Amino acid sequence: MALTTDQILNANSDEDLLRLLQGELNELFPPESRRDNVVFLSRLQSAPIGLRAMAATFELDVSMAMDDLAFHFVNHHDFDLYEETRDGLRELGATEAAELFEAAFVIVEPLWQQLGEIAENDEFGFVNKWLEGKGIQERIDPLNKRMWGLINQWPKLGLLHYWITYAREHPRRCFEA
Repeated sequence: MALTTDQILNANSDEDLLRLLQGELNELFPPESRRDNVVFLSRLQSAPIGLRAMAATFELDVSMAMDDLAFHFVNHHDFDLYEETRDGLRELGATEAAELFEAAFVIVEPLWQQLGEIAENDEFGFVNKWLEGKGIQERIDPLNKRMWGLINQWPKLGLLHYWITYAREHPRRCFEA
């Protein structure tokens, strides 16, 4: 069922609105589509701008809950996905988060190809040593600290806080292409 302005504006709580948004995202981006970057990025192109931004930023929220900015790029090593995430943060009004995300990318970008090779190796201990040995982790840690400080303003929601604010301010962008 497609979202409507009434559903968004009449959601009884932030949690209810988040469930509505997540339900719509799960319809547009079923789990199998999220596992294949080519399929996922293709589906993003036809999604309503608000849902596109939400879908593109979801994995960053997970990364910040489970790991950090450096490991986000290890686990999601795709330049197009980086751009979608950055643009999604900006669309959602998460300006500070977008700036921190971009600053982290600037740190890893000179070693992007090598990072991709390391990521394919998929050995956690080795990746940590490589990030530390290249000085990436040390340079990204202050950005992590700032990002976690930002996210911790909404301990139950993290970056998904921006989804709720955005949907209430721009409900039509959540269902119109």
